[in-house]
Amino acid sequence: MSAECATSDLLLALVNTRPSDNGRVERFDGVPGLQAWLTDVGLAVAEPVTGADVVAARELRDAFSSLFRAHCGCEDAPVETAERYLHAVAARYPLVLRVTAEGVTAEASQTGVPGAFGTLLAAAADLSARGAWPRLKLCKNPSCYAGFFDKTKNQSGQFCGSACGSQVSMRAYRSRQRTTPTPTTPTTV
Repeated sequence: MSAECATSDLLLALVNTRPSDNGRVERFDGVPGLQAWLTDVGLAVAEPVTGADVVAARELRDAFSSLFRAHCGCEDAPVETAERYLHAVAARYPLVLRVTAEGVTAEASQTGVPGAFGTLLAAAADLSARGAWPRLKLCKNPSCYAGFFDKTKNQSGQFCGSACGSQVSMRAYRSRQRTTPTPTTPTTV
């Protein structure tokens, strides 16, 4: 797996912990849920996870979700709130630069849950440095809102897959059919 894939996969795994109408369940429903997710994505921590960590994980997830919605052109995404939150949280989970002959990477400067959250911020920095940051998006299908990596050449992807695109198109078609008056045939007298 390339580094770009690993970092985008990590952030998409974070935003896809949210529940949805298509069957996705809340992964951060408590301490065990956050612990399981951290283990699943390779960020397991030795220190105990707390309820405050669960709240912080949800806030971090919501901030990234807002930015990914904005990448999809959703004008109602609370971008300024998300950016302010991420700016403030970056001080709580600082990064350090690791300079090697191969290049420079940002890494979490802490361990435990703060280190795991710092790793998520480092993933965002990595994607931004690679120019791939705008490709992380949230599906525009209201019953889905899954995070996805836009692989289209012109970065115009709006849905996580063709099924969601079809679902939204069908809803729009049905809505137009309900609101379009049916033509009446004139009667001859």
